[in-house]
Amino acid sequence: MKIWEKIFILLKKRGMSQKEFSKLTGISESTISDWKRKQFNPGVDKLPVICKVLGVSADELLGVSDFARDYLIEGDVGMLIERYRKLTPDMQLRIMAYMDKLAGSHAPGIESRAGNNVETTCIVDKEFQIKKDLARKLRKLARLSRLRIDEEEHASGLNLHLFKYLDFLGLDRLEFVKAYLAHIQPYMICEMKSQEKFDNAVCVLDEYYRISVYIKVDSTKGEEIIVSFHENNKNGIAKRNSLIRREGHVYVFADSIGSHIEGTDSYSVNLFVMRGVRTFPLSVSAVRYDADGFMVRLSDINNALIGISNQYLEDLYTSDLDISEIELFSSLQQLSFTSFGNDVFSNISILIDSLLIQKDAISRQIADAALCIYCSSVELIDSDKKELLNTLRARFSVNSVRALPEIIERIELNLSYD
Repeated sequence: MKIWEKIFILLKKRGMSQKEFSKLTGISESTISDWKRKQFNPGVDKLPVICKVLGVSADELLGVSDFARDYLIEGDVGMLIERYRKLTPDMQLRIMAYMDKLAGSHAPGIESRAGNNVETTCIVDKEFQIKKDLARKLRKLARLSRLRIDEEEHASGLNLHLFKYLDFLGLDRLEFVKAYLAHIQPYMICEMKSQEKFDNAVCVLDEYYRISVYIKVDSTKGEEIIVSFHENNKNGIAKRNSLIRREGHVYVFADSIGSHIEGTDSYSVNLFVMRGVRTFPLSVSAVRYDADGFMVRLSDINNALIGISNQYLEDLYTSDLDISEIELFSSLQQLSFTSFGNDVFSNISILIDSLLIQKDAISRQIADAALCIYCSSVELIDSDKKELLNTLRARFSVNSVRALPEIIERIELNLSYD
């Protein structure tokens, strides 16, 4: 059953008219009618307010957890749910507003429901469609032979450090960028309109790193495509991302379909998610959203990648150091672009990231010890050590963390140890 079909079944079950539903959600009546008339699903950003008004979870609406209905919720929680479902939509709204007030904040969509703010809803939907179109365009451009890289240095001198990292690993710059763009997903990127100087320019940030990766594509039909690829920096120093915890479902393009429950929209899809210089194959539960893609839980993707990173970090610890005494990674924003490689540089990078996220003196000491022990165990000839240190300095020169110069100095001392 399609999502739009479930919505109209729930409307009938709740005794709610399309006009009333439109008023409560802030979605125009014509848009709601189009779902049924044209048989297409609502925009992904409308799902939270739709679920709130209809009194269902996103999983239930998407068909991810139909089996959950077999579970009995007992006690006060079950009683509250049953009473809530029996209320009129107006009373449900009042209850939700009261709960929002108790929590000290207003839930997304409350203002839209009260004020019928169709314009805001349309803007949100437009942003989703823009991200989807941008991701699809970048994935297609990655397959073209006329793609080339802009390797000119900025006036700041700080835009080529990721290329130096690729050179250190012996990777072809162009092939890497092609592979990177080929795996971009809509939820990863944020468009930078201020950097798009003409119609065929594309500028996005991949926000899933400690410092965002900055991608610029200048393309005109029939001409070569120029890609600039570096970390976002302002006034020479990159801004460190705040810790972002994103929940709910996101839209993805699947690389292949693993399995499908016949007669439903429930699938298992395979994704190739590229972080740093590695591509991770992931299999996740999904729901068919439209002809192009699926909805998946963002937590399924993030938890898998964070788990890989923590296992990677644990493998670097010696038996003398207790990894249980340190804070493990809990968000992809805690990890640098260069921390996914299983090479000497990436090993040092992930150990640096681990040191930077520790919250107390003891855990910082343990993380620092792990970094120093690893560096002292690295066996490189002098020329390779020099190249490694120069690449590290170039890579971390754009980072806004003040302690990094001292950390790089300690790495140099331990690498130089004979």
